[in-house]
Amino acid sequence: MRIISMMCILLLVQLGLSGCTSDEELWQKSLQAGSFEAKTELKRLVTKINQQSIRNSKLLSAYADVVKRQSPELREIVDTLATDATVNGPIVRGLKDRLDSANKSIPAVVKGGEQKVVALQQELNAIQVAADPVLFGMMLTDPINVLADMSKGKLARVEAMSKEATQQANQTGDYGPGSQLVGNPNYGGWKQDNQGRSFWEWYGMYAMFSNLFRPPIYYGGWAANRGYSYYSDYGRNYYTSPSQRKAQTTQAAKTKQKFKKSGKSFKSPYAKTRAGASATAKRSSVKSANKFSSKGKRSSFKTPSKFAKGGSSARNSYSRTRRSFSGGK
Repeated sequence: MRIISMMCILLLVQLGLSGCTSDEELWQKSLQAGSFEAKTELKRLVTKINQQSIRNSKLLSAYADVVKRQSPELREIVDTLATDATVNGPIVRGLKDRLDSANKSIPAVVKGGEQKVVALQQELNAIQVAADPVLFGMMLTDPINVLADMSKGKLARVEAMSKEATQQANQTGDYGPGSQLVGNPNYGGWKQDNQGRSFWEWYGMYAMFSNLFRPPIYYGGWAANRGYSYYSDYGRNYYTSPSQRKAQTTQAAKTKQKFKKSGKSFKSPYAKTRAGASATAKRSSVKSANKFSSKGKRSSFKTPSKFAKGGSSARNSYSRTRRSFSGGK
């Protein structure tokens, strides 16, 4: 009898532990499914890039050839921009790094609770959206338009108004060639100088923009006077990692506090969508986001049963997550 009692107690303990971990098991499966979907979309993107079936990839290469012939002294920076059209460019590398980071974090996230699970699912959904070839092609319009501005009028901007029209529509200044890439963490980051001012520091070969064209670009002035770019106005939700977004939020908060102490007002550089995008550029973001949010509704995330009652926070949080990818910022 004593042995039977002990066996019953052990069975009850095992059942209790199983009940405690069932939500974690479901979260893990859901996140793994989301990871698989993101990986699949990223593979498709890489295949299309290698097949040269994305129009703007070919256009970026063509623009680069024109600028190099016109200004041979700019060959290094032009060749660096042209890598964006390849799988070795910063855009694709950034997506691969984010997916790898997300996969590694799954075990810890499922133990961290529903909020962390929802946040990671949001990141996996964002990677899926970003891997859409149409959206990737739109992201390439920023380096394409940088090359257009470097061509001394020979090449036209793509899916965007002209430089002059954009400046007039937004009442912004001229930050010179490369300005469409300022604020995009694939190309640089905000650093502080000895006086505590935040300025844009280019990564690697992109530093040639500072050497060739303009003095330092300071965050406060850029936030108020930046022009249109596809990344800043439409692509930021999908092509920014959680850590990069946190850095952007922190930078804005610090600057706002600094301005407040000086009696000045400050607004985030992303508080207002700048004019300058073509109708196609605007539609592409909404269409791609809706495609993947609809897919997510079918398969990406299942709310554990104990959270499915009474309007659970997990269900509501994930609903908000899906809506955040339906367009806009």
